[in-house]
Amino acid sequence: MKFQPVRLVRYYFFRIIRLRGDPHSLAKGIGFGLFIGVVPLFPVQTIILIPLALLLRINPLAAFIASSVASNPLTFLPQYYYTWKVGNMILPGRVSWEHLQEIMILLKQGSFLEGINTLLHLGFKTLSVILVGGAVIGLPIAVAGYFMALYCFTTLHRKRMASHKLD
Repeated sequence: MKFQPVRLVRYYFFRIIRLRGDPHSLAKGIGFGLFIGVVPLFPVQTIILIPLALLLRINPLAAFIASSVASNPLTFLPQYYYTWKVGNMILPGRVSWEHLQEIMILLKQGSFLEGINTLLHLGFKTLSVILVGGAVIGLPIAVAGYFMALYCFTTLHRKRMASHKLD
């Protein structure tokens, strides 16, 4: 089967559009999901995402979909690279790119438990660099995603309410 990026974008677009609920909760879910998706903790993102979404009373399905859009096999390499680059600018000289590439290979090849074990053995320096870089990149993306989603979900909600009044 041939990779079709337009089809993939349409698929996620329609998944998001079909979500039902309070526009604010859905928009918070999108923003939170984008933030968690950008922070490069590949094997544990969902484990972190779902309980925090429920705890913060935001839509976990919207958060999960947005996280999947932000963190997938197509974004894996650039995501780690840019978070490493930004994290190394803020916390200079801590982690080499070669070291991070070795970690990415282990995460891609290993099982889920091996991925968690790899993350646990990264050490404070490596983890702090990618988390700081991910937070710095993820925060503006999450805020922008929240406001765009809020506008879209509010507009959809109004249209749905107007169509129900006509029926």
